Amino acid sequence: MISEKKTVTIDSLKLLDIQKGTERSLSLVNKIKAGFSSYICHTDWLLVLACTAASGYGLALVYSAVKTAGAGYRDFIIQLAACIVGLIVAMLISKIDYDIICKLWPVLSGISLILVLLTFTPLGLEVADDKAWLSIPIIGTFQPSELLKITFIISFAAHLSKVHERLNEISVLIPVCIHGLIPAGLIFLQGDDGTAIVFLCIFVTMLFIAGLKPLYLILAFTGVAGAVPVVWQMMSDDKRNRFLSLIFVEQYAKNTGWQQQHALVSIGSGRLWGVGYIQGGDNYLYARNNDFIFTVAGEEFGFIGGLLLLALIVLVVLALLRQILKARDLQGMLLCGGIMAMIGFQSLINLGMNLRLLPVIGITLPFFSKGGSSIATLFLGIGVALSVYYSSNVRSRDSIFSNRLN
Repeated sequence: MISEKKTVTIDSLKLLDIQKGTERSLSLVNKIKAGFSSYICHTDWLLVLACTAASGYGLALVYSAVKTAGAGYRDFIIQLAACIVGLIVAMLISKIDYDIICKLWPVLSGISLILVLLTFTPLGLEVADDKAWLSIPIIGTFQPSELLKITFIISFAAHLSKVHERLNEISVLIPVCIHGLIPAGLIFLQGDDGTAIVFLCIFVTMLFIAGLKPLYLILAFTGVAGAVPVVWQMMSDDKRNRFLSLIFVEQYAKNTGWQQQHALVSIGSGRLWGVGYIQGGDNYLYARNNDFIFTVAGEEFGFIGGLLLLALIVLVVLALLRQILKARDLQGMLLCGGIMAMIGFQSLINLGMNLRLLPVIGITLPFFSKGGSSIATLFLGIGVALSVYYSSNVRSRDSIFSNRLN
């Protein structure tokens, strides 16, 4: 009898353990389902879909540029891999609270600054007159300034969120300006004037969002305008000719203005619907798969294709603007504002180059131009913006604007 009781007791304990294990498994499954459901509900799918569509369109354009040029498919494969990995990483980053990301700014900034400084050593590679690249095994060439854009936005957002209440005091504003001008100065020393200008645009936009008095911005722009004659005299003949070619078109059409002249011919040849996919490229352009990727859209898909490209960029910018309005605090607003400024101004400059409205200064078109390091780091920034949206929805339903109204 005693032996039977012990057997029953042991069997009961085993059954109880099985039941507890099953309950724990079900609990874990329910937690995963709840977490996934929360992620689905609170992720900015408008931004995700806009970025995915833009990068998909960009992949099609890069493939066409590579195909019509008769080059290998290595660039396209790298672009495809960078898009896929970048999107996955962006979704993973979006689950990390952006407060944690901002607290890591010393580490993130340190890594990116070290990489940029390495370009000034024999490890740096000179591409298109800019010594702004590094050669990394397996990956290939890498442009550290692309990563520096993202880490600068993170570090500057953390800085401004701490001092914004006293931002208009000179003792606070001077260190803030030094923080903003250091990365732009380093990139300028690399010879990459276009990227340096993008840094300045990000810098000014984030200052405006943080609450800098317009008077300071007016004084700064006045100072820049006053310095134009001095800067003009310091420019090399090549850089001055890039500006002059916008005014004296015929005079520079066969040399400095050749690139932009043929870019307009390519875009114009597309008319309304384009000459057809992979049917363009008769007037071969240097960097047709990179800085002048818009000419591929205009030539092969016509006005409609160019309009679609513009619409996707505007959609991404508007999605980021919506995130600024929904952010739960100033730090979140600054992060999204920095990413928005980076994409918006860089796109504006690139399209101005393609349409001969601005001089050629070597700026890529976000999501569309060829460049593995460019698209991968761009998606890192998108991941940070998604983190702001997700955290703002999960942790607080009220935005900073609704809190101010109450």
